Amino acid sequence: MTSLLNSQRVRLALVELFAVISAVSVALMFPDSDLRKSDVFLIILLHFFSYVISNMPNDFRTRGYLKEFEKVLYYSIVFALLLTFTSFMLEEQFMISRRGVFYFLTINAVSVYAINSIAKWFDRDLEFLFHKEKKIMLVTIAERWPALLETFQKDGKKLEHVVGLVLLDGSDLQITEDIPVIAEEDSIDFATRQVVDSVFIDLPHDIYDLNYWVSQYETMGIEVNVNLNIFDFDTISRKKIQTFGSYNVVTFSTKFYKPSHVFYKRLLDIVGALVGLVLCGLVSIVIAPFIMKDGGPLIFSQDRVGRNGRIFKFYKFRSMYIDAEERKKELMKHNQMQGGMFKMDNDPRITPIGHFIRKTSLDELPQFFNVLKGEMSLVGTRPPTVDEYENYTPSQKRRLSFKPGITGLWQVSGRSSITNFDDVVKLDLAYIDNWTIWSDIKIILKTIKVVFLKEGAK
Repeated sequence: MTSLLNSQRVRLALVELFAVISAVSVALMFPDSDLRKSDVFLIILLHFFSYVISNMPNDFRTRGYLKEFEKVLYYSIVFALLLTFTSFMLEEQFMISRRGVFYFLTINAVSVYAINSIAKWFDRDLEFLFHKEKKIMLVTIAERWPALLETFQKDGKKLEHVVGLVLLDGSDLQITEDIPVIAEEDSIDFATRQVVDSVFIDLPHDIYDLNYWVSQYETMGIEVNVNLNIFDFDTISRKKIQTFGSYNVVTFSTKFYKPSHVFYKRLLDIVGALVGLVLCGLVSIVIAPFIMKDGGPLIFSQDRVGRNGRIFKFYKFRSMYIDAEERKKELMKHNQMQGGMFKMDNDPRITPIGHFIRKTSLDELPQFFNVLKGEMSLVGTRPPTVDEYENYTPSQKRRLSFKPGITGLWQVSGRSSITNFDDVVKLDLAYIDNWTIWSDIKIILKTIKVVFLKEGAK
């Protein structure tokens, strides 16, 4: 919830910055405003001060249009005071007439109110740029379910994000909400096979073995939130005190990442994806005729499994014959990888041009579209196919607790020489457990070296 709040603050600040720049641009057109182009950066700085002082992000999703007007009015008053004070203190360095203040603040207030209102409509959709709404599974007892439901409603959470409810007692309790009720004996398998980002546990610690329930889910790399109780057991993960609605909870996770690093990772993904898609377009002009020579499509798409079990369409330049997926079943006996992955030297399904684009890693370029959509990252773990994922153990699923990437630690660690899937998992978990934005940058630089030297690819 803390990371969600931080991402929302950043997202709203960037959206409002667009409104401020637009308002300044219009105000500059009025000759009696006394505004200069050199003043724009100072006004942007004052906007951020006003944004923080007026606490603009507070209750952004839940406040109505009248409350939004009051919030924008308060923000504009703070902005006006800061503009007047700054103009007085800097004198000739920052001169803006009273008309200029009026023009700018009026246009800016209208722009900020309008863009905030629009942002409310699309806020959930815009989250794919920075943050995905978590899919939550609840583990509780019948007696505590009404209070837990009330907490969700007060906190403004949508019940469609609750993917499952496990009641350890009261299985006959009638749930009127449209939430799947999972039997206790099926709950672990459900979390393994379905998309579950977070588990919230609200159980009496003196009756239920919380150690068991926490360890089952954290083995999969799923974040576990526990309603605050007295804990006297050890876990493999770290703990952090947070809030979950009106509850104080202890969150268990194998790794807590810095919100700033998570934001910079997404920003790096967006910039990298835009550059990569331009390169993809240029390369496709040259290689498209060779790939499509056999009558097949240019782009190969396939269902792959992403973070915590999400299914998404994965794109590559086609490097195999059209019937490659059907022939895979026949070739499974030649699989050189032990475990949950298929790998074969001199794979007969690869086309002549396919060998070239694989060796040069050009086949990966369309995945920049997956990165831009937020389904993948530049750096992460490789997304498995659906049939590979269906054979995962709970501990192997932990490699999917991180967003999959075009490249990763496995790819720059001599991937052609690795023949045991457990070794792939170890490298993936080492990356996940030690991740920072700097590790991504190092892997990207190593990937560039590997691609140019044509190391590791077959």
